[in-house]
Amino acid sequence: MKRRLDRKVALLLAGAFLIGFLTFLTHSYYNSVLDRIGADELENIRTYQHHFVVIVENSDLPFWQDVVQSMREEAERCDALLELWGENRSTAMEYTASDYMDMAIAAKVDGIILEYTGERSLDRKIEAAGAYGIPVVTVLKDAPSTSRVSFVGANSYQLGQEYGRQILDLLPDGNDPVRVMALLRDNSADGSQAQVVSQINNVLMTEYDDPVRIGIEERTVSSTGNFEVEETIWNIFQSPEGPPDVFVCMDETDTEAVYQAIIDFNKVGEAQVIAYYYSDQILDAIENGTIPVTMVVDTKQMGEYSIMALTEYLGVGRVNSYYSVDLQFIDSSNIHKFREGLEES
Repeated sequence: MKRRLDRKVALLLAGAFLIGFLTFLTHSYYNSVLDRIGADELENIRTYQHHFVVIVENSDLPFWQDVVQSMREEAERCDALLELWGENRSTAMEYTASDYMDMAIAAKVDGIILEYTGERSLDRKIEAAGAYGIPVVTVLKDAPSTSRVSFVGANSYQLGQEYGRQILDLLPDGNDPVRVMALLRDNSADGSQAQVVSQINNVLMTEYDDPVRIGIEERTVSSTGNFEVEETIWNIFQSPEGPPDVFVCMDETDTEAVYQAIIDFNKVGEAQVIAYYYSDQILDAIENGTIPVTMVVDTKQMGEYSIMALTEYLGVGRVNSYYSVDLQFIDSSNIHKFREGLEES
């Protein structure tokens, strides 16, 4: 009798062990399948009212990371799913912005937020998206000749005026000629950078006593990759005339290349740079005097306005054609307050 009970207990224990083991295997297999399909928590999947896609040239830059974070927060408030395509740099290198536009159209998304790079193919993709009823909002760089529904970015007129006044503050004393070089991107087809330079000239001609002293130069920088940017900047520093007295940067990558060249060629204090956006390195450089000033676009506004433009268009069928975001210049006089604001946010 006792032996029979022992056998029953053993069978029960063996059965319990088998059930537990099978449960473990099933759970492990379930998780591995979810990992392979990219759904870590299937039970948390929810249905959104809208599906938006963001397509930018280099999502690794801190500027775009901040903008997209603001977009995500606003999209969540608007019950919209927001995807950043090309976020993985190794994957992004396999596709162009035009390719991602094709994917977004094929996926029948509800809206596209696009950093317009000036490629002719993007003009056609914007038109194709419109034909399928998919609104496109351009950010930072505009495509006014296309059917994009709205543009979100800085006012070129205001930006050029502010750049001009910053240059005036950086002019050395004396009567020696001063060279100012504006770094332009070869993918800027919307004319905004040309307008910025035009307004810089306007300020220098009307607000400075000796405008003939200042010479404005334009140098086009390739948008194909960081190596080409660095090569262009190095060529400027190694040219017979050397670097200009003041660089005006309108791109984060250009700023980093110019700053590094100033250090490498021991031109601290000789070549000044009006930087674009901020990073820990740029803020540190402002504090130690290596960089005098940087221009910062309000990325929170840019993200919020982009989502607002799409949701408003989808809601009422029309939207403002232009959303202007705020900008400010950070220098030694306000950098500590700016850092405090970053810590609080």
